[in-house]
Amino acid sequence: GSWMQSSVVHSQAGRLRSGCHQLINSTPPDAHALRPGCRTTGQRTHMLCQAGQRSSMRSQKRQKDGLLVAGLVVGLTELLRVLGVGKEAFDEQSQGPQVTPRRLWRGDIRGVVQRIKADYKQGYIITGKIDDTIYEPDCFFADPTVSFSGLALWKRNLSLLVPFLIDPSLQLVSINRSGRAEGRETLQAVWDLSTYLTLPWRPRIQIRGTTEYLLSEDSNTVEEHIESWDVSGAEALLQILRPGRP
Repeated sequence: GSWMQSSVVHSQAGRLRSGCHQLINSTPPDAHALRPGCRTTGQRTHMLCQAGQRSSMRSQKRQKDGLLVAGLVVGLTELLRVLGVGKEAFDEQSQGPQVTPRRLWRGDIRGVVQRIKADYKQGYIITGKIDDTIYEPDCFFADPTVSFSGLALWKRNLSLLVPFLIDPSLQLVSINRSGRAEGRETLQAVWDLSTYLTLPWRPRIQIRGTTEYLLSEDSNTVEEHIESWDVSGAEALLQILRPGRP
């Protein structure tokens, strides 16, 4: 519970303070002889310890905020699913006629890039319409608010958003190979997303995002799809509270 997290935070902070005081108060042999300005050094060490404490507390606060945002997103997603929001769009997409492209040959990174570009043209992040052939069924998806595995679940979650979007826009800014990670090719795409929501105050969501696509060992399918945004998950949710157009 939150009280357990709080006790852990205070315990860690206490140990950090204790370590700082020990470092400041302990004087190695002949320290004064070696370094006449030892008092100044002690003050500097104390300042560094205080800075370390502040950095640690900020990091812990960001982790708490991240957990809170993730909890809100998961809870809201589950509520929408139970209420059947987006089910019609999901069923239509799943059952409608689809043209399945052939699977790419091993090492066809250029082909992966071209198909990702095609997905952006159909706004896959805001429609759920995606080329299944370049994603592993258990592909790992993550953004600043939530993470999970499974292409079908990702498409289902996106379908929940469709009824709430007004004039959505997804523009691909760039996509490039960004090197290798864990022995596998990695692609990086930068994109801009903008949409209004069907709430009475018509909030506008604006995000510039970056997506890392970690490819399989065969370099012809995506195994990890990881988004980062130019705003935090909490800031993105706060955009929902701000009035947009009349």
